[in-house]
Amino acid sequence: MAQAIIPTDLVVGGTLSATTTTLSASSVTDAKVASAADIAATKLRHQHREMWQQPNTAATAETRVIHLAYGDGDIIAVSAGSIAAAIGDSTVTIDVKKNGTTILTTPIVLDNANTAYVAEAASLATLTFTAGQVITAHITISAGTGTLPTGVFVALTVNEKPAP
Repeated sequence: MAQAIIPTDLVVGGTLSATTTTLSASSVTDAKVASAADIAATKLRHQHREMWQQPNTAATAETRVIHLAYGDGDIIAVSAGSIAAAIGDSTVTIDVKKNGTTILTTPIVLDNANTAYVAEAASLATLTFTAGQVITAHITISAGTGTLPTGVFVALTVNEKPAP
């Protein structure tokens, strides 16, 4: 089939119909999607920030589920902190795992060098997950001769595709 090439802008005052349309990779941008488009959730990626925290008492050792993946996704960030920092040689170590295997390059350690209410960002070793995988926070403590931090918290940010 022969092609007709129009070497200038084309304005159509009525409806334009085509059997197929091929759009260039960068032609559909956020600005071109109507605010009333009502795009189905199945066609979007969803960002979640999961928060888990202990009460504002001395940290305790425990493992908690913080995310169950309903769709495939990307791990964007992990951070942890406390409401009150440790004193002396007491520490809390936080590891975040996907199906039992760490996703961090090294666990986050909260000690007397940390600042209250300031989250420490983790370095990620794993950046993806698949539907059905479970992400957990593992808290271990070393009371030492000081005081453990209080109000330990963990934040996980993920972008997830809709469930299949």
